[in-house]
Amino acid sequence: MFISRVEIPWEAARNPYEIHRQVWRLFPGEERETRSNGEEARQGFLFRIEDQSTGRPARLLVQSRQAPVRDDGLQLLASREIQPAPTAGQRLAFVLTANPVKTITDTYRDTKPGKQSEKCRVPLIKEDAQRDWLVRKLGTIAMLESVNILPHPPLYFRKGKHIGKLVTCTFEGVIRVDNPKGLTRLLENGIGTAKAFGCGLFLVRRIE
Repeated sequence: MFISRVEIPWEAARNPYEIHRQVWRLFPGEERETRSNGEEARQGFLFRIEDQSTGRPARLLVQSRQAPVRDDGLQLLASREIQPAPTAGQRLAFVLTANPVKTITDTYRDTKPGKQSEKCRVPLIKEDAQRDWLVRKLGTIAMLESVNILPHPPLYFRKGKHIGKLVTCTFEGVIRVDNPKGLTRLLENGIGTAKAFGCGLFLVRRIE
């Protein structure tokens, strides 16, 4: 895998939906994401927004299977290859920006023209529910030793004529590795939904 720092011009970064499309320009030969669920191998890349303010370029951390290729419209600041090699019992510090959600039955489906599915995703707002969500995602891969949860303001985006909203948060804490191979897969594939909006990249580092 490769980890890279990238800057996206403000003209594109002002709409969160556009950021993902811009990053694809760094991987012209990469196949687009086709996964139908989170258990399949990930294609493309994961990213995290490190810094963003009105009128200035957005700075991203991008994790990819392939090395990025420089593009005239973007700033590729740095890139290096990484080879995660976790071990059983190892304690790792982590950071994850995520979109914790649960799936419920939509009791108002009949009032929404064109809606096909009876299921819908709703955000988890309470801190205890968000922590439990992360524990479930880690499963038997790693034990959550400690975590702090930082809530974010709702993220609004525009897709065509439609306006959407995401409720995200950032987890920071410590895990103990139980299943190294499982953790490597988790690092490669990310955690949760809304990966096109900078969610899901699970970053870890050794605790000295």
